Amino acid sequence: MEIFSQKGYAAATIPEIARSAGIATGTIYIYYPSKRELFIAVIKNLIITIPLLDLFEKMPGSDFPAIFKSILQNRLNFTEGDKMVRLSSLMSEIQRDPELKAMYTEQLIQPIMSRMEAFYCTRIARGEFRQLNPTVAVRAVGGMIIGLIMLKSLEGDTGPLHRLPQEKLAAELLNFVLHGLLDEKGKEAD
Repeated sequence: MEIFSQKGYAAATIPEIARSAGIATGTIYIYYPSKRELFIAVIKNLIITIPLLDLFEKMPGSDFPAIFKSILQNRLNFTEGDKMVRLSSLMSEIQRDPELKAMYTEQLIQPIMSRMEAFYCTRIARGEFRQLNPTVAVRAVGGMIIGLIMLKSLEGDTGPLHRLPQEKLAAELLNFVLHGLLDEKGKEAD
């Protein structure tokens, strides 16, 4: 992550990465057949941490609001420190390289979205969620969360989102996702 963040994808070399990790160059190739595969693994490791995967695993049979709030808090905590800055740098590399973009989409985005769509369909079948197009619904919620995280990062430490405690911000997001903008009177008018 350090080498890719400092030098960018194109300028980073496997020997340099191996030296930084304190291993032989050939060792990297045992686990990652190419620099692209290693780069995608770094992104996966940065974006999807073990606690987040554990939360996703608990979702199907658990109380949705509680688990979703935990996921929101996990993602908001992700924005603290230098992880968001590094991710922004690495994401710009993905946007410039069509092969990296295709790998990122295939190996990270599509599996997560498919998993979330299946979860959404299960909850529709149980009568818990509204009948919305699952493809649109999960991407709208995901886009909102990603957008909010980016906005929080761009506004910096003095921005209004940083003044809210993480738990309060997660609760507000959860309330918005579950109940939307309209109050109960406005919903009846529809």
